[in-house]
Amino acid sequence: MKIKIILDSCAGLDEKQAEEYGWTLLPLQANINGKNYFIGKELNCLQFAEIWNQNPKLCNASTSACSPGMVMEMVEKFSKEYDKIIIYSISVKLSSQIQLLKNLFAGNDKVFIVESKKLSYLIIYDLVQFENKIKAGASFEEACKVFDYIPQKTLLIPEFNDALVKGGRLSKSAAAIAKLLKIVPIIEFDKEGALVKYGIGRIFKKTLLNQIKKLKEMYQPLSDNSYLFLLHAAQEKIDDIANEIKTTLNIDNVYSMLLAPDIAIHTGVGAIAFGIHNLSAETKDQMLKFFKKH
Repeated sequence: MKIKIILDSCAGLDEKQAEEYGWTLLPLQANINGKNYFIGKELNCLQFAEIWNQNPKLCNASTSACSPGMVMEMVEKFSKEYDKIIIYSISVKLSSQIQLLKNLFAGNDKVFIVESKKLSYLIIYDLVQFENKIKAGASFEEACKVFDYIPQKTLLIPEFNDALVKGGRLSKSAAAIAKLLKIVPIIEFDKEGALVKYGIGRIFKKTLLNQIKKLKEMYQPLSDNSYLFLLHAAQEKIDDIANEIKTTLNIDNVYSMLLAPDIAIHTGVGAIAFGIHNLSAETKDQMLKFFKKH
């Protein structure tokens, strides 16, 4: 069975990176100050940060689902060559993208749309696991069970509140108080694929280190196969932060990667998401392909 994988840009890969896996990128869309971009083709996180940092208070940025015409053209093209087409998109709790895809391909037996509860590197992990299952001889149905994998805790801490205010997730008055008291929200990417309030902390880096320390304690003992992933929205001090984590928390395997603009637009520049995961020998090299080792 020939299988084609299409994943959307929320996974954090750009068009060329997706191609290196043998996958095809389906860009979600961003509108920044009235200009539309295909994410992963015309816009990455560093480019978004450059625009945002020119004037965070006045920058207007939003995201939307993929172009229906683009994905229909992809499926029509790949249907001629492949027996199955998997489309793995942003969590159903965070976007209307999944419903759009279901409507477009209702009745098309070749198209399998993952009922996604994931985003960012968790999507990459699932797809690497899926391909390894297929290579090992599993049936399509059996291999698809990896998409039901429930990840360990993933948290996100915004450095600034501008994007949360613009998105209506935080009032201006609450943001003003938070800034005065140096309070930062802690957000969890929960098991249902939603971003929910997890707690609050004081001072961005202090809160980040405290939460990573607690996460490490939850999954003790860490082994040589345990990895701390830092997903960041163009965080300028990511190298210093990663090195401080390694030295103060004694975590050897610290890897970082840029968040997708799809996510960074809503969390704000500087945000960091993180999780600890164990990687098997057959998964490690594929999973870490575009991560930076610290």
